[in-house]
Amino acid sequence: MQRSGNNRLSREGYWILAILGLAFVSLMIWLRDPYALATQRIPVIVISIFVPTIFAVVLIMAHRPTTRSGQYSRFATLGVLLLGIIVPRSLPFIIVLAPLAWLIAYLLAKYHDRPRPPAPVATTRAATPLIRTSPVPSAPLSPAVRAERLRRRKLTLLAIVLSFTIVSVAGRLIYGRHLETTSLMFIGIPAMLAILLVFTVRPKSALATAMTGITFVLLLSAIVFGEGVICILMAAPIFYLVGAIIGAVLDGERRTQGRTQAMLLVPLLLMSFEGTSDRISLPREESVTAKRVMAAGPDEIASDLAAPLRFNTKLPFYLRLGFPRPVSASGAGLQVGSRRRIGFAGGEGKPGALVMEIVEVAPQKVTFHAVSDESKVAHWLRWEDAVVSWQQVDETHTEVTWTLRYRRNLDPAWYFEPWERYGTGLAAEYLIENVVMPAEKP
Repeated sequence: MQRSGNNRLSREGYWILAILGLAFVSLMIWLRDPYALATQRIPVIVISIFVPTIFAVVLIMAHRPTTRSGQYSRFATLGVLLLGIIVPRSLPFIIVLAPLAWLIAYLLAKYHDRPRPPAPVATTRAATPLIRTSPVPSAPLSPAVRAERLRRRKLTLLAIVLSFTIVSVAGRLIYGRHLETTSLMFIGIPAMLAILLVFTVRPKSALATAMTGITFVLLLSAIVFGEGVICILMAAPIFYLVGAIIGAVLDGERRTQGRTQAMLLVPLLLMSFEGTSDRISLPREESVTAKRVMAAGPDEIASDLAAPLRFNTKLPFYLRLGFPRPVSASGAGLQVGSRRRIGFAGGEGKPGALVMEIVEVAPQKVTFHAVSDESKVAHWLRWEDAVVSWQQVDETHTEVTWTLRYRRNLDPAWYFEPWERYGTGLAAEYLIENVVMPAEKP
């Protein structure tokens, strides 16, 4: 038995060393990226690798599940985190696929645990005849036992209501102090809910209780926090990830009858304060560039930019999930002081307008600056500048470059920064296709 225990600990140690080595190699590869060095996005990349590494180490150190479905889910979660270490910029997209990995793990476990027909038993002529017996009815519960069970159910219901009340009050306080875009909302709230439910309800499985409670919070968030569909979709993966980590750690702590594993939650709780102060926030200034070669000359490109804005094509699927959509546009000209007004409606929030003003005009280059933004988009990011430049490739083609500069408002950065960059890149491509399309002018 002693030797088996040592082998188990050594395997965990090898796993942790392998994870740390993979994180180090991934960090070295991404830090050699010229784009990361040019844009000074090194802190974001470091945190994007550090976070899944911490989660993976916590998962390895937590007690191993005893059921097959738990073991398969543990492997699936570990695989998701390892992919996040290898490709840190795509970690949010990988987390979104995590429920699919858990579903596959659950189905595989059910397949392996399916009841199998018993092996055939050789019979002889002198076999003993089967004797049918009727099932023995269970003894009726005494009034005292029934009363005790009823009391426990009432206490459980009271604990659940109390936990949801505390989380609701915490959410209102976060909104009241305008911290709803920080990690306190997206990491602190699910962590608080999971811990409250586990320590008040005292369930058989902390993981199942945490995931169930988080599901109820997400379903009721439109009433409790006033959020819309897009916010629920964006918050769900990180809510479930935090709940799964806390549930797994607390389940392992109960099985081992120890308290040391609870210390693994400290880094997770500390991460929930990202964004509450500028001193503990990662760089927020972002810049996304889209390029496209157009079948037109430089003069045609300038003429189209000077014309009123028009939106002829359908928005990309991601931007149609629940974000406000451009429904109107006004303004023209290519001189300093000329303005463009884009009205947004639909999706989340009330209708509002984004106003951009030309602040710089140079040969084959124009810079717009955001004057005001009353749309819901300003809740997630703040537009700063849009720089449009074009360069002739040959006699009939011109390369157009559209750069959008903005300030990220959502935390944690390791999760929301790739989401916002992806959506902003789609917006830049959409603007090129609709604003600079001389070949398809009406």
